[in-house]
Amino acid sequence: RRVVLTGHSAGGHLALWAAARHVLPAGSPWRTDAPAPLRGVVALAPIADFEVADKLGVCGGATRELLGGDDHFAERRPHADPALLLPTGIATTLVQGGADIDVPPAVAESYADAAAKAGEVVGVTLLPDVGHFPLVDPAADACAVVAEEIAQLAW
Repeated sequence: RRVVLTGHSAGGHLALWAAARHVLPAGSPWRTDAPAPLRGVVALAPIADFEVADKLGVCGGATRELLGGDDHFAERRPHADPALLLPTGIATTLVQGGADIDVPPAVAESYADAAAKAGEVVGVTLLPDVGHFPLVDPAADACAVVAEEIAQLAW
């Protein structure tokens, strides 16, 4: 009853995707009949919107590669892109470094906008002057913020 999925970067994408399996397109082999029994999701600098990530060249075009390249991107995106799998009905918070050049804040902001358009509120905690990796560095102040976000959803 207190399970919170979390992941960083591509792992943040997977946490968002796992929480959205019940809204995958009909016929998808990964679709579930009901939402996962989660308290929430805390995604850290997630690749949360494939279209924006692709336009920004995040990780050298990794989203396009994940989906099989140019020939399959549009066809497979509805099965993998968290920004298209909304609303989930599961409490979600994104933690994003404001100075992240690996996965820029625009990716998280776009997901939050898509969620709002779908009628769902997604929390975004933007940490100014924080890059991509301090979110998962136990010695960094940013990691303490992450731990607090997880604890808040788990409680």
